Amino acid sequence: MSATFGYLAALLATNLRAAFSNPLQAVSQLALMVLNNLIFLLIWVLYFERFPELRGWGRADVAMLYGVTAFGFGLMVALAGGMRDLARTIVDGSLDVHLGRPRHPLPSLLMSRSVPAGFGDVASAFVIWLWFAERGVSDLPLLVLLSLAAGAVMTATMAAAQCVVFWWPGVLRLAEQFWEVILMITVYPQHVFGPAIRLVLFTVLPVAFMSQVPVEAIREGDPLKMLAVV
Repeated sequence: MSATFGYLAALLATNLRAAFSNPLQAVSQLALMVLNNLIFLLIWVLYFERFPELRGWGRADVAMLYGVTAFGFGLMVALAGGMRDLARTIVDGSLDVHLGRPRHPLPSLLMSRSVPAGFGDVASAFVIWLWFAERGVSDLPLLVLLSLAAGAVMTATMAAAQCVVFWWPGVLRLAEQFWEVILMITVYPQHVFGPAIRLVLFTVLPVAFMSQVPVEAIREGDPLKMLAVV
């Protein structure tokens, strides 16, 4: 087990060095992502200036949802950015590089790339939680824990979906765009959907566990929902 963790740490260190080989470019990407997230959230701020709630959710709830998604997704692409290229790696035959290593190929595939902009997502999550969501510093450990769990669900779901190209190479483009579809759904309050769509979001596409359930667990102080996410 210690050797495996050492291998993963070496992979991560190598990717981070490569990602920040040009510090100015990396920091620029990070800063632009923070700005992008705040501008996107501003749309919801303007919405709630006109309408006080969205089926029981207020501005703070939507901000918390966006913060959870930003943290989970940001950490995912920062530490396991290779997930976004998984389908193309399989179709192009580049999988052999990872199969030839004396370790399980999946961690090597997922951690084959680091995206500096992901750290901008993580940083913006704290700003969103403390400012827009009006949470206190004491809430941060629980928010981080549930966001980590949400990010793990997100990574597993996207990796599994991209592996469909093993059997159906023709859907490569669709597999590559899948993560964009998932991300669009996670940042939208899912409680506004009907029962049929919500059933899909809890099962086939477990998007609810990436954003909605963590937020509801904190809003309601429900330990069972917290445990469900973890």
